[in-house]
Parts: sequence; C-alpha cells; structure tokens
Amino acid sequence: MKSRNEADAFDYGFYSDCLSECVNSFGALPDLPIIKSHFDKISKYYSGGNVLDLGCGKARVAQARLRLSDEVYHSLDTDPCGTFTYRSVEEIPENKTFALVIANQVLEHLTLAESIKMVRVLQRHIKKGGYFIATVPNIAHPVRQHTNITHVTCWEYKALYALFKLCRFNVQEIARYSKRHPKGVIEKIVAYYVNRIYRIDWCDSILIVGQKSEAS
Repeated sequence: MKSRNEADAFDYGFYSDCLSECVNSFGALPDLPIIKSHFDKISKYYSGGNVLDLGCGKARVAQARLRLSDEVYHSLDTDPCGTFTYRSVEEIPENKTFALVIANQVLEHLTLAESIKMVRVLQRHIKKGGYFIATVPNIAHPVRQHTNITHVTCWEYKALYALFKLCRFNVQEIARYSKRHPKGVIEKIVAYYVNRIYRIDWCDSILIVGQKSEAS
C-alpha cells in the first residue's frame, strides 16, 4: 500500500481532516480576504532568486509584471505556439531550485492524480523557505469553472489546502480575487445577499500560498 506522501489521490480520512483544519485556520469561504490582484500578492513573497512560471502561455505575463530578467525567469508550458525553458517538470534538471513557483490558473486543467504528481515534483525543486503560489477558478462562482471546456478538476479551496498539505507545504494564506467587483451600493447589497442565500461567491478566483519548510 502506498504511503500518504506517495499516493496519487487523497485518502478520505486525510482529506476530511484537512477540510476541518483549513476552516479552523482560515475560516469559511466568505471569511477569506479579498485581494486586489494576485500579482500584488505574488510580489509580496518574491525577494529574489529563480522563478518558475508554470503554464505561463506564450505571453509570459508574470515575467513582465514582476520585472524578471531572463537569467532568473524560467517558463514551463506545453503550448506548441510558444518557446519555453521546459516542456514538462521531468525536463527540470535535478539540481535546479527555485525561490518561487507560480501556477496561475493551471491546476484546474489537470486531474487530481496529475496535480499531486506535478506539485510533489515541484516541491523538490523549491529551495528551503521558498514559495509555491497557485491560483484556480473559484468553483463557488456561478460560471467561472464552467466557462472553459478544458477545465477538468473543481478545486474547492479546502481541497486545494489538502493538496498543499499532502505535498508538504505550510499554507501561509488563502485569498479570493476577481476581475470584476460589485459597483455601487445596490449592486453590493444584492451581491451580499445572493451570496449568502445561494451559497455562491462573486469572486471568480482563489489564491493559495504554500511555503517549503526549512526542515524539508
């Protein structure tokens, strides 16, 4: 039988424990703070060193937003239309480490097993004290998860917490953000009550920050 750290799926006991632990640590979904921009949060945790931009696309927006030189910025994507440092995590040299790994809107395109395998490999390439920051669609938003036919896995924020715990990250924070915010008093009131009554959320994305332990 595989150990928990080797499993390609959550065993239910571990998953259930993570759900409770996540709520105790960060609260329910409406309790999660709303941030202006995921790049503002990414900038907070980056203080220098190599960066791996996972699923960056040919635009490689993170390089421009974080003002990273080609020497420290490394890209990974399978898009045949772009040129990237790596095409898979298996191509990363064994001794290559990163201070920060970014997975912006990537995990929802993978199965649970693929996500666990990939995050576990990346954890080994993050230096001690380094960070892994991921964003995913907020499945509590009415349409965000379902607007892209390539979305495979629904990452509820507590399940995302479980993924990070399984792959031995210390979760530093979980937050919400959105491309569009309610405007005006009436729209804000409507959004508030609709969210509460129907258990949905107007924020369209979730961000999670994991740190690799100095003891790992």
